[in-house]
Amino acid sequence: MTPQPFPAVREFVRDRDPAYFGRYRLWFQQVAPWCDDYRALIPVRPGATAELDAAFAALPAQNWPLQRINRDHHAWGWSLGRGEPGQELLSLELLSDVCYIDARNLRWALDRLAVYLEDARLFVRSTGDADDRWLDEYTLAEGCAEVRRWHCPEPGWPGVFAVYEALVRERPDDRELRRFVAFAHRERAAHSGNAGLAREHLARAAALDET
Repeated sequence: MTPQPFPAVREFVRDRDPAYFGRYRLWFQQVAPWCDDYRALIPVRPGATAELDAAFAALPAQNWPLQRINRDHHAWGWSLGRGEPGQELLSLELLSDVCYIDARNLRWALDRLAVYLEDARLFVRSTGDADDRWLDEYTLAEGCAEVRRWHCPEPGWPGVFAVYEALVRERPDDRELRRFVAFAHRERAAHSGNAGLAREHLARAAALDET
């Protein structure tokens, strides 16, 4: 597969280019440092909490799907059972029903915040509204956010698992990705109302575990 070039902007954009701006129901799936479905929890670098808060407060007004949380203070109701006690996290999660946002601005914001965050990998997509035939792959490393967009311009969008499986085939040595795809298959099986489809997802997860 060939990713679509994803523009890196130097400042908050307001042009509402329909290729990147829309009314989205954003969905986050985290690949590393752990797997998570529907949100990403990125650890804050030790001692960087105040700087992260200041950088986040300085962002332009926007319904950002970002919030800093603490494992101790926000454990109740947030399902924060993993990780170190007291750990600070940047949560990427759409807490509202939908948001109008430009994907370029989300990348711009994460690139500004990445210097205060540990390395992480995640996927972002929309589950409806506007153009949802895309899947953005984020890698936060060495204080920068890189993005690759996988896009299906035709109406026959095959769904995210087609992309995940293609990436696994292209990256046979990427153990983090394979672990995530197995996790995603199990999550889909757990929430599937189709017993046959659930078995297929579980079988594929088991096969990925064995390779």
